[in-house]
Amino acid sequence: MQSIRGLVVAILLTLVGLTSSLMPASGVEPAQDEDLAYTIGVQTYISHFPLMDLYRTLWETSFDPERGHERTLNEFFVFERLITSEDDWVISPNNDTIYLRGFFDLRAEPIILVIPPMGDRQYWVPISDMWHDFDANLSWDTVGSRGGAFALTAPGWQGVLPEGVRRIDMGTPIGWLLPRIAVAGEADLPAAVELQQGFKLVPLSQWGAAEVARPKPDPADFPRFTRNEMTDGRAYFTTLNEVLRLSPRLGNPMDAAMAGWLREADMDPGTGFDWDALSPAAQAGLTRAAVDANRIIAERMPRVVPIVNNWQIVRLDRRMSGEPMVAASGAMLGLLWNPAEISTYDVAFLDGDGAQLDGRNRYVIRFDPPPPVDAFWSLTMYSAANQLFVPNAIDRYSLGDRTPGTMYGSDGSIEIYLQADEPTDPLERANWLPAPAGPFYLLTRHYSPRAEILTGDWMPPPIEKR
Repeated sequence: MQSIRGLVVAILLTLVGLTSSLMPASGVEPAQDEDLAYTIGVQTYISHFPLMDLYRTLWETSFDPERGHERTLNEFFVFERLITSEDDWVISPNNDTIYLRGFFDLRAEPIILVIPPMGDRQYWVPISDMWHDFDANLSWDTVGSRGGAFALTAPGWQGVLPEGVRRIDMGTPIGWLLPRIAVAGEADLPAAVELQQGFKLVPLSQWGAAEVARPKPDPADFPRFTRNEMTDGRAYFTTLNEVLRLSPRLGNPMDAAMAGWLREADMDPGTGFDWDALSPAAQAGLTRAAVDANRIIAERMPRVVPIVNNWQIVRLDRRMSGEPMVAASGAMLGLLWNPAEISTYDVAFLDGDGAQLDGRNRYVIRFDPPPPVDAFWSLTMYSAANQLFVPNAIDRYSLGDRTPGTMYGSDGSIEIYLQADEPTDPLERANWLPAPAGPFYLLTRHYSPRAEILTGDWMPPPIEKR
């Protein structure tokens, strides 16, 4: 009997050992292989680039001690003038609207956005989480001229809102909004600025108070991250781990798909991240990944969306993070883009023959017909060297349907002339969009686009070299 028991025990121990050998590793040790760390790093960098570039903007504009700050989170940065070539706070800006910009932190309580009565003034208030996914579009064609009060609430918030305040559930507890108010040139600016002053951000606990106290966020809650650190592997992945804990996104399938890769490289936001605990090989892989992934985005950016006549046809979804390369390319070209329901974009780096646009050449583009919109359209010039407006003698950075003095054909078409030197012909001078004496790119904006743009029945024509 004793021998039988011994045999049974031996068999059981053998089975346990065999079963254990077939079980997957527990994953308690992070990947030590450079190539695996590199592969994980490239995927992670690209998929999280919009989040990190937007957080970089938040930190630099709200907390960077080298810049100085008049405003911070939960209040508006107000721009009471049209953007010029001297502004560098955002790349690929527009010259058609005045801005308010605000980052908000809803971890303590909701913030109530107040939109004043706007009359017949066109306005747009896109509201986005930190991944650049839009949770609301409050505008003249969705809210109307009366404006209103809207409570921005963190994921899972439970509570009672004041009467008349509409709730907007945000995808992350930290996010941003960028109200834009249409301005028809400098003469129209004072009236637009007066309306702009009626926009407010009010903490729920101070709703109805005669005066709203200035917010005082603790800079220590927000890790340092600058433009120069976007290609620093240690800084990028360490800060990413902190930002994922600071402003978590819940229940998103993209995050679930990436979770296993993050754990494999010991970057699970639930457990923190220690760069120094990685092997030298893993550190080398992530260091290479940050540099290469940034380059990959930059190289993919000119061709990441459909191309027609060498124009990039940009029609962005409200949930653009579901297309990581599109979202990353959009963030690198210009932060704070709108979804297609607000505005659509056409971007050109090349002329109709596929050559780089260069202001030392002369070009013409003929819109026949012009872009069909319910609000306005504009064609804006940017230097390819810095993605900002081009300084010029006539202070013209864009040309569109509201530009005074432009000349149209009898059939309603318009020809726009692109070059660095001022044209001598009166018609060409009236429709001249000044270029730098070097490479440039163009961006056409269609605010409140009509169906023909959204369905593809209207497309931009090629840019012709003269």
